[in-house]
Amino acid sequence: MAVATRFGAVINPEVQMPSSWNEYITTVMMDSGFVTKGAIYGTEGRKWAASKGFDVTGDEVKNFVDGFTDPTKLWVDGVRVAGKVYTCTRSESGLIVGRESAEGTGCVICRCNKCVLIAVHEEGALPGGCYNLITKLGEYLKEQGV
Repeated sequence: MAVATRFGAVINPEVQMPSSWNEYITTVMMDSGFVTKGAIYGTEGRKWAASKGFDVTGDEVKNFVDGFTDPTKLWVDGVRVAGKVYTCTRSESGLIVGRESAEGTGCVICRCNKCVLIAVHEEGALPGGCYNLITKLGEYLKEQGV
């Protein structure tokens, strides 16, 4: 499966996928122009990689993982990512989307088999691009057993 990057370019995973988790953050997420902060955490809450200064807590990751099964708390309390709270606008089948309408920022969180992809889009980044990138990357990692 190919993963879309900035402006519709495609990364062919057989040839060009990153070799480290940090490279997934930099070359796939951040260089896309759709993600302003990104992280990959294990489903148990351990950080695999994150953009500089983007510190998601283990409790926040636990809330995401719990929310994939029962999103009630997310709908009521919002989605907290690195201390910022977003209104939960979508929670279904391994995907959580949050939005902060006053600033136009948001988050997309995708559960894979062994990890959770966490992405934030801020001013200047297109929400739809962030959503598409993270869901496609999540599909790819699931296919790889990650």
